[in-house]
Amino acid sequence: MPTVSTGYLANIIESSVAAGAPSQPLYELVPGGKSGLDHPDKRFPAELTASVLNTAAELTGIDSIGLRVGMQFRPATFMDVGYALAAASTIREALEINGRYQPLTQEVARMRLEIERKEARIVLVQAIPDSERMRRVTEAILAGYASIGRWLLWDQARPVASVQFRHAAPCKETSDFYKTLFSEDVQCGAAEDVMTIDASLIDRPLPNANPALVQLLTGRLNARLAAYRAGSSLRMLVLSGLHQQMRRGKPSLDDTARLLGMSGRTLRRRLLEEELSYSELLATARKEAAEVYIHEEKMSLAEIAGLLGYSDQTAFMRAFRIWFGESPGAYREKLRERKG
Repeated sequence: MPTVSTGYLANIIESSVAAGAPSQPLYELVPGGKSGLDHPDKRFPAELTASVLNTAAELTGIDSIGLRVGMQFRPATFMDVGYALAAASTIREALEINGRYQPLTQEVARMRLEIERKEARIVLVQAIPDSERMRRVTEAILAGYASIGRWLLWDQARPVASVQFRHAAPCKETSDFYKTLFSEDVQCGAAEDVMTIDASLIDRPLPNANPALVQLLTGRLNARLAAYRAGSSLRMLVLSGLHQQMRRGKPSLDDTARLLGMSGRTLRRRLLEEELSYSELLATARKEAAEVYIHEEKMSLAEIAGLLGYSDQTAFMRAFRIWFGESPGAYREKLRERKG
């Protein structure tokens, strides 16, 4: 059965609410309600995305809500996969990253890139054949590709040449939205769900390219993809829970246990059984996050220290020296020299 990640489903619900849908009926569709989305590595049936968007459309009267949700997608929506996309050197590399690690976020549809002369075709291979029921999900995915593509290119013009959908033509409001978001050339009732862009855009250098960060993140993503396919290990589950907490505040063992659906006592016992140390896993999560933040160069060292849960910048700098053998300032300076 195809599934989606907690983060992917939560984003669709939150974006639907931002578009005007009431939150309670949408969270009631989720097994366990809103709290069912607290577990960072839980998976949900892919078809639930259609239930959420179709219910949101019924409750709001906004037939095009799938498009509106997809327009809100940004690289950060997809966590480490998204950070790697944002650092890609070209649209081709970004699409390759997306295709390779797509199962970590969603299995609704797999992306396939086809280059035909002057056209690049982004084809969706659907896991659920019912094109009418999944219509708004397909719209959200392709709207996301269009929005993220413009964001990566820093080009708000409309680079989409044409779009084909398998579903029947929707109402006028949605059909008009297609032309605004994609192109004048939108066909419904087609054999495939396809977005076509000018092939010259595929290899255009991207302004935010960061090859070192891509290499760092894809190394981690390879490990996560292997763990996902094998059935996530306790180590990967705890690390994922720690990363989720660090984006909101200081992590703790008890909060990590709650995210994993167990008591703190049970988590301590399981860590002991697998000869894992919570403090060592916390240090690993902090090291992984610190390395990404240093590569991104978007925050000061003091801001990074606070985000990672250190009481002061000195404690963070001391830990960084242990991890990398030099100060974060020296590490960042070396990265700048390599770039340029």
